[in-house]
Amino acid sequence: TCEGVELARTPQDLARIKASGSLAVMKGIENGYAVGLDLANVERFARRGVVYMTLCHNGDNDICDSAMQSAREHGGLSAFGRQVVAEMNRTGIMVDLSHASEETFYAALEISATPIVCSHSSTQALCNHPRNLTDKQLRALAEVGGVAQITAYPGFLRLDGQASVEDVVRHVEHAVEVAGIDSVGIGTDFDGDGGVP
Repeated sequence: TCEGVELARTPQDLARIKASGSLAVMKGIENGYAVGLDLANVERFARRGVVYMTLCHNGDNDICDSAMQSAREHGGLSAFGRQVVAEMNRTGIMVDLSHASEETFYAALEISATPIVCSHSSTQALCNHPRNLTDKQLRALAEVGGVAQITAYPGFLRLDGQASVEDVVRHVEHAVEVAGIDSVGIGTDFDGDGGVP
């Protein structure tokens, strides 16, 4: 353990840790590829305290199609991917749709029994990158109680010139305007090359 930092698994943990003045850290998995083809792995991850998982990363996997370098082999979620989303719902792991294709996004939104998070995405209206969320996606996410967390990754903030903190603010403001303040957060991606001057 580290002084001033605690692991959180539930909303109650988050509230308690915040009230104590400490920082809360949640375990996550970036890329559902870790599940392999064994649905039981989802429950294994939940028992180890995993709170959220992106269904994919920068390529398609057995669960779904990615926004990047996708052959669109599943047309969104695979049949196995639908089982994975249901099992994540059952075990309390948040479905994270950052990195997912638009088809995957809408399929998961339709079948998930719990709100969805996009833990590190930005807005396509301000930076036309396939990893970013369209205004339609932002509105759909808000309608089901989900959250889009704007990332500080330079390539998702602007396609030309050097991205800055002002670009992050512009994306946050745009997302709030489209989806409402309760559906927007910040997901810096500092551990994945995120960060701006």
